[in-house]
Amino acid sequence: MPLTNDIETQLGLIANWTHVSFKKNLVSSLSRILDDEEGVEDVLEGFYRGTAITGSGTGAPGLLCLTDRRLLFVSNGSTSATPENIAFESLNAVETKKGFSAVQVVLQQRGGTTMLTATGNGIQVQSFVDRLQRKLNDVPSAHPEGNGDDSDSVLPRPIQTGEDRLANLKFLYSEAKKTYLTINDYKQFNGEPLFLQQLTDDLMYITYRAIGSDGEVPEESRLFVSMVLMPLKQNIIKDRELIIDLFRYDSPPLRHRKAILKNWDLFSNEIRKAGTGQNSKLLRSLQYLHLYDSRHSTSHFDKMASTFYNYAQVVIKADGTVNDQETARIRQLRELIYGENGTHAAGSNEGDEKSEGAQQRVQFAPAEEEEETLEQVMEKINSLIGMEKVKAQIATFVNLLKVHKEREKRGLPVTPFSKHAVFYGPPGTGKTTIARYIGKVYKCLGMLEKGHCIETDRAGLVAGYVGQTAMKVDQVVQEAMDGVLFIDEAYTLSPRDAGKDFGQEAIDTLLKRMEDFRDRLVVIVAGYPDEMQDFIDSNPGLKSRFSRFFYFDHYTPKDLLRILNVFIHNSSFTITPQARRELLNIFTYFYERRDRSFGNGRFVRNLFEMTVEKQANRISGISPLTDEILCSITKADVPTAQDFQH
Repeated sequence: MPLTNDIETQLGLIANWTHVSFKKNLVSSLSRILDDEEGVEDVLEGFYRGTAITGSGTGAPGLLCLTDRRLLFVSNGSTSATPENIAFESLNAVETKKGFSAVQVVLQQRGGTTMLTATGNGIQVQSFVDRLQRKLNDVPSAHPEGNGDDSDSVLPRPIQTGEDRLANLKFLYSEAKKTYLTINDYKQFNGEPLFLQQLTDDLMYITYRAIGSDGEVPEESRLFVSMVLMPLKQNIIKDRELIIDLFRYDSPPLRHRKAILKNWDLFSNEIRKAGTGQNSKLLRSLQYLHLYDSRHSTSHFDKMASTFYNYAQVVIKADGTVNDQETARIRQLRELIYGENGTHAAGSNEGDEKSEGAQQRVQFAPAEEEEETLEQVMEKINSLIGMEKVKAQIATFVNLLKVHKEREKRGLPVTPFSKHAVFYGPPGTGKTTIARYIGKVYKCLGMLEKGHCIETDRAGLVAGYVGQTAMKVDQVVQEAMDGVLFIDEAYTLSPRDAGKDFGQEAIDTLLKRMEDFRDRLVVIVAGYPDEMQDFIDSNPGLKSRFSRFFYFDHYTPKDLLRILNVFIHNSSFTITPQARRELLNIFTYFYERRDRSFGNGRFVRNLFEMTVEKQANRISGISPLTDEILCSITKADVPTAQDFQH
């Protein structure tokens, strides 16, 4: 039985632990449950419905713990309660499902399906699931033979028949395509022109460590590596048509296999150069992403680290066999990618970004955000598409704030006013974007120290039992302190005909904190007009604190087309005049038939994605494919109204 202090030390290193309630009870339970030398790697709080533990409603409250040996759920209640133990070998699949106000982690086991309804935000949940998936990838028996289609498994089955061999080639092709597309998504990350090159260099170094310096590299590994590197190292490939044709299909064209393998000698030489003469190497692209995440509360490191680690495993396991030496390489690569104890070295200490050697260790250091002036912020607001009424309201509001500050400065009497606001409007109309700019406006005028914006909803504020809701609200308020707290679909905190609901506890706690920190916290609530009006009217405290209202109307068809032009430009497409007219017709058709759930900006994204799909279908049979053909969108590519009914 491990010591309580040891467990607390382990948990203190886990990011998700900071968001957990009832820590004392859970630490006590874990000290009783964990085996000697068993380490906790990640935790996720929520409501669990399993085989032995079910609870009521969404399930029993507690903590899902990922250790280095198993997965277990510990209830928040009695410290003597029996946990639910889940062996890695019993897990067939893990997936997430986003509901209206929460994210569910679904565990498909041999004995049935169990589920955790997580109370954390999407980043916390995805971080936990990614770590669990990596753990399962290290357990061959977690994907037993005969479990169905193994095309998504990281460990292909040993190749014995021609049919198995073909299935394995399809698996390698799918993994190569997925790896390339993920890396290529970062080719202009944060405006760094050389970042894609750094990602490619790091990928080649990982390849060097994966294949080793001795022995023959299996054909399957050579094929997989070549498929990934061909589009990333185009400068050394002579067959340009092969690169263009490579990832056009859902499965690998057999006619390309020999042509792809012919490039191995070129890549082998590059891989040796990437790794020769270096006993150790920092993956600079990952260090850069780690520092970027720490400054912007994003999760790019997790995404790319998972891609690198998955790639390394496929390189090693491509032929369907793994020996002891290769197993050791996998462990070493995991430490290289994630750092010792699963924590990446870059930025692991709080002050590491500011240390003297930080710039030497990381090739690309995220630039410090420049202080924006009020004029610059207002210029960005005014450059947004549409929202003319909102822009005018903001301009008037800014003038009021400036006069208010000037009167304060001169010691003149001022009329108290509320900085909190209500955003009325349908989804996809720019409410979140404006909330972020409002925070910057307050900062520029000296009314908020930071001016950052923390976004949340009911799931981020309300728990399923007495006591925890206030804790969740306090946690979110603490994160938003000296900035803006933006609550989307705020009316769900006080649903109609809900009877006794923990949302009222969230409202009461929030009102108290708004009063306690009235000079350090701005709250903006948003949602549909009718529901938001009922929400504000339902509580005298809300009505007195929210006295400023902004109405966000639907974008017009011309505005929607302007938004689409941004997508087209960013993706290097061109569009014919006939296609532009047809797109305007589509926007007009749906705008005239819109209801309150019309997606606005989200509808534009869906239309753009459908257009790109139709364009791909149209040109797939054309040979040769020129840049003009690849980048041109014509009238034939524009979806019809009927296409949205499927």
